[in-house]
Amino acid sequence: MLHVQESGEQVRLPLPEGSFGAQPVIIDRGGAGVAVPVDDRTLVTTDAAFSSSQVVAIPDLFDAADHERRLTAGGIARQTSQGAWAVVLTDPVTFQNARTIAELRFDDAAPVWERSALLDGNEYPMAGGRTSTAPGGARAPTVADVIDVAGTRFVAAQGSDTASMLKYGADFFTLAELDSAGHVVRRVYEASGWKKQPGKHGIRARFTSDGVSAILTPVFRTGEWAGRQRVVRLVDGQAEELSPIRGAAGFVVADMRGTRAVLASDDALLFAETPD
Repeated sequence: MLHVQESGEQVRLPLPEGSFGAQPVIIDRGGAGVAVPVDDRTLVTTDAAFSSSQVVAIPDLFDAADHERRLTAGGIARQTSQGAWAVVLTDPVTFQNARTIAELRFDDAAPVWERSALLDGNEYPMAGGRTSTAPGGARAPTVADVIDVAGTRFVAAQGSDTASMLKYGADFFTLAELDSAGHVVRRVYEASGWKKQPGKHGIRARFTSDGVSAILTPVFRTGEWAGRQRVVRLVDGQAEELSPIRGAAGFVVADMRGTRAVLASDDALLFAETPD
């Protein structure tokens, strides 16, 4: 694990070998250190100085009959309106379709799952896919990211199943505002009907850490976007293409805060100033 600032790498801490999976989630708890949940049962914690780490067990979230573990969908977790942390978990069998939104709370430093939920597939323009049902037969889309902003939850649903999105193209993408029960109350941005259109389509999404926008990244370089990223404002759904940043070939925008951006490649980070 690396602690990186604009001046470069500050601290490096090796995590316990074999303690995490392919898509760990990072929870920055400030003065309490960093926590890295790697599945629904395992958490790696560090102290604030990144001087040590330990593996901690998380009590079971799901029914004992559903005993297969779920991996986390990688990224930066954010606090919910109630102070827990929103984490996206995969289905228990395939470890591929990330559909479950779970909330993790630290109770006297001990991790505890509070709740979990699926999105209601009837509220999204799902049009098939190889696997469009979650465990138990519930119809639910896959989740790219989730964030709470001033008490309001926003979610990015990126299609019926991940395998189809990556290989054949997704059936839809929806950026939505949800009510307290998890139902769609406003479609901030949506594209659908892709299965009836030529070519392959798909969008990945990450909300910006300031809660202002969502960064949309096309999966394929074909189509209207030609592989270029766009940013969508949550307040009004306005979408703008991200202008290329000079000297950043091979990088994609990973986060934005005002005019400051963090870009990432396969092996490096780049901090940049963007035009107003």
